[in-house]
Amino acid sequence: MTQTRTYPIACPTCEASFDAELYESVNVQTDPDLREALLKNQLNQSVCPDCGFTFRVDKPLLYSDPANRLLVYWIPVPPDRLAEGEDLCNELIRELLAMLPEDLDSPEIQMVINRVELIERIFSAEAGLNPRIIEYIKYQIYTRNSDKVNLETHGLLLNTHDSTDKNLCFVLQNMETMKFEAMLHYPRETYEVFREMFADEEKSVDLLELFPGPYISARASLRE
Repeated sequence: MTQTRTYPIACPTCEASFDAELYESVNVQTDPDLREALLKNQLNQSVCPDCGFTFRVDKPLLYSDPANRLLVYWIPVPPDRLAEGEDLCNELIRELLAMLPEDLDSPEIQMVINRVELIERIFSAEAGLNPRIIEYIKYQIYTRNSDKVNLETHGLLLNTHDSTDKNLCFVLQNMETMKFEAMLHYPRETYEVFREMFADEEKSVDLLELFPGPYISARASLRE
């Protein structure tokens, strides 16, 4: 269900205080226009009534796409406060599950810490890709190419737009400048090999241990 709430906020330019109606959760099956607003960086935007400055307010947001069995909490925290973000996410998950019927088969609730990660999850789900296997591939790229891909300074993002039937495309992002610096191609057939391998119950346990959630991230796992 799509829900909004009014929050007191302050303009980052002139520091004027005012109330703004912001989204707590969005259901893109009932409100598909909100998906487009998110992709266009227009969701939870506010305009200062004093100076007219337009800015985005980052706050916890639940993104729901029932058609693709996707539930993602965006908890905007920096990487060095990841544990704090996971605690908040787990608290929100408990509150959400408490409101659902016990017999409801709810999809797994994932967590992301920024808008770019959320968009990656959206496109991955719409492409029918398993997020843990995608992160496992990133794990392989980081560990096997440590001389070229420094996980301390760079992140990897799946680019479904430029992926093909033959290759999955990953973008190397500088985490300081947030600029995209290079593209890496990974054989899609290897994704299918991993998908079949982790379909085995014993192997799937290994994958869950590597990425237990709710924050499923190869980079975070390797930096622990």
